Amino acid sequence: MRSRGRVLRFTAVTATVVLALTGFSSGHKSSGRHKSGHSDSDGGGGCSSSSQDHDSYTPRTTGTRRASTLQDGTAVLVSCATRTAPHATVEVTNPNSREAVFEVEFSFTDASGRTLSRGDRQVTVSADGTSRIQVPASRAVLAKLDQCWVEPEADLVN
Repeated sequence: MRSRGRVLRFTAVTATVVLALTGFSSGHKSSGRHKSGHSDSDGGGGCSSSSQDHDSYTPRTTGTRRASTLQDGTAVLVSCATRTAPHATVEVTNPNSREAVFEVEFSFTDASGRTLSRGDRQVTVSADGTSRIQVPASRAVLAKLDQCWVEPEADLVN
């Protein structure tokens, strides 16, 4: 019976150490993806095709433990897709002192707020730099498109 208690205690201590070393925190998003519903008032980097409103965002540090803590980047919608330019343009900024890869989430919605298309793209950004990506919209999406939206937090991938 004494060895069973030691095994359970050893297992509990091991699990705690593993969680501590992997940067587990109840305040950190678990999946790395936002999967959030969004509206015009939620602070997202939304922009309707008729007018633009660029929201600002301050990045937070990631939950990973490294010698130098890296931060998530920011993403700003520069332009929404139109029939003449069938892609949204997003600018991603890297606040870190080394090159990093970020994941940007976006969606295209119609006038009633229904999602026509959504996805994510990865982009490599130089140290303390910015990069622009173009997110294509299909003809079917363009026919009903009212608003382009981008998550203002660009998740650090590496």
